[in-house]
Amino acid sequence: MTTTRVPNSLICVTGLFFLLWHTSLAHPADEQSFQRDVQSVVSTKCQQCHNSSDASGGVDFESIDSADVALTRYRLWRKVVEQVSSGTMPPADEAPLTEGEKQHVLGWIRTAFDTTANPDPGPPLVRQFTREEYSRTMRDLLKFWHDSAGEAGIPHESVVDGYANRAGSQVLENVLMERYFTAADLSLERLFTEGNAGGPRQSLGISGDINALAAEWDKHAADKGQGQPAAPNKAARQVLASFMRRAFRRPVTDDEVEKYAQIADGALTAGDDFPATLRKAMKPVLVSPYFLLRIEQGSDTPGKVVRITDHELAVRLSYFLWGTMPDDELFAAADAGTLSEPGELERQVRRMLSHNKADSLTHDFLTRWLQLPQLHKALPNQNSFPTFTRSLRDSMERETWLFCDNLRKEDRSVLDLLNSDYTFVNKELALHYGLPNSPERDFEKVPLRPGDHRGGVLGMASFLTMTSHTDRTKPTARGKWILEVLLGSPPPPPPANAGSFAPAEKDRPEPESFREKLNQHASDPNCVACHKRIDPLGFALENYDAIGTWRDVFGSKPINNQGTLPGVGDFQGVEGLRNVLSDRQPQFVRNLVEQTLTYALGREVSYYDEPTITAITASLEQDEYRFSRLILEVVKSYPFQHRRADTE
Repeated sequence: MTTTRVPNSLICVTGLFFLLWHTSLAHPADEQSFQRDVQSVVSTKCQQCHNSSDASGGVDFESIDSADVALTRYRLWRKVVEQVSSGTMPPADEAPLTEGEKQHVLGWIRTAFDTTANPDPGPPLVRQFTREEYSRTMRDLLKFWHDSAGEAGIPHESVVDGYANRAGSQVLENVLMERYFTAADLSLERLFTEGNAGGPRQSLGISGDINALAAEWDKHAADKGQGQPAAPNKAARQVLASFMRRAFRRPVTDDEVEKYAQIADGALTAGDDFPATLRKAMKPVLVSPYFLLRIEQGSDTPGKVVRITDHELAVRLSYFLWGTMPDDELFAAADAGTLSEPGELERQVRRMLSHNKADSLTHDFLTRWLQLPQLHKALPNQNSFPTFTRSLRDSMERETWLFCDNLRKEDRSVLDLLNSDYTFVNKELALHYGLPNSPERDFEKVPLRPGDHRGGVLGMASFLTMTSHTDRTKPTARGKWILEVLLGSPPPPPPANAGSFAPAEKDRPEPESFREKLNQHASDPNCVACHKRIDPLGFALENYDAIGTWRDVFGSKPINNQGTLPGVGDFQGVEGLRNVLSDRQPQFVRNLVEQTLTYALGREVSYYDEPTITAITASLEQDEYRFSRLILEVVKSYPFQHRRADTE
């Protein structure tokens, strides 16, 4: 396991944030304290740059004129904590905040957003299937694989802030519903034909052979004039009750079953055989909101916070870890009412993490957090990089995927993402990296030496390629990726002309390198604040070319991999960058906790999640940052196991 040091001489931004959040300061979060402790400081020290006419960095403090308005800007105050605690703001050429001013501002933020005494699980959400979740759920419900989603033209959903499962971005439009109807028809057609090797009996989980039930129907229905026989009606209800329970992922009432059974009754009366009868009754189940949406039961008291039921916990758990419906064992634990017991819950989580279905956590969460899908948009110039092929790109992608999945399989430390002494390569990628021993088979886990210049995501060609131009590296993009993805501290959006380089001034010589040209651009007063945080991180990675190949020289000159960060000083190369990230390890861990909670809950985290984030981060540190601890603590967390009833 890779360990990362945190020097005593440096108080990291996030560590100080935790300290301030939990240190008792007597500042009630009311209007009077806001005006006294925050507004007075902001108006004199901040608003000259951050106002409605000159919102530097996209921040306008002038519009925040009351405590009520301030409470709606949680993300902004989080940024204030980071910038003020690290000394980045105010900038070096402005008057610094006194220690008293810092304590007043940060103390108000702590108390204003503290929900420890009154925990809040966040807003109630109705979750819609992503296309991947729909396909997996149909596979596990019907017990065979058929790409009905693709055949019916169900589109991939919009990805918001990296993830496809965000409830706020999901819309069940009419066109989409039409395609769900088509997909249901296609799946049922296959279910009742020879295309499904398991047959309807296995798929529906019924106790008798469906052909025997059909024969029973034929026997009793010989005399149509004698009315509807009881046996097939009972058999249809038996099948529907079992099917609906699994499709709706919860117990169903007799009244619910009866609504669908009446469709079966009508089909039987019309003379349909038993399989055709079931198909007609099952189709509306597959397009019901209770199948397509994750709907949790309401409460008699709007706004009341309640603990979710064991069946709801099973559903949350299965879609978090597997991206699909609960299996029989999870259903059984929910039926027994034991799933919410701490020992049983941990046992189920560990069982599920070791299952192959948990690779959906890698696919839907980890690699999306790392923005790996962006690799397919990279188009290195073949003249500049003749060794870059589609096969090599796929190998780059596979390395990152296997590395992330290995965190789960071997229960590794999440700090391996920052630095590791191993990676996964095939022969083609090993040659690209210049590794001495190429795997004879396909991908293998291989050890790394310091001189290999790899280890963790920073040395992976996938990240290095997708943050480059077609013919050269792009230090700004690499630095932005580190800030945004690894540290959760994205710079503000660039101005409209950010991609344009102004002509060199007459008295200034033409820049000799792209780095020098970028430095001149970054010295623009409108750009300097952001570029001094971003570019040094990218400069440290200049030994890697635009497709991740190691180089010591560019042309005839040695690579300039020097970087200088405010509050950090000089550092050099990828090893120096790793030391910088080592010092910011708590910030990285906190960000990963936030990202995991965001994915698990299907919403953005907010101020009411602060106690949860802090507690999970502390638990991770106590368990050597193991991946399983991250997942277990999210599952055990207050927002994961509670919900607030809708006010409407």
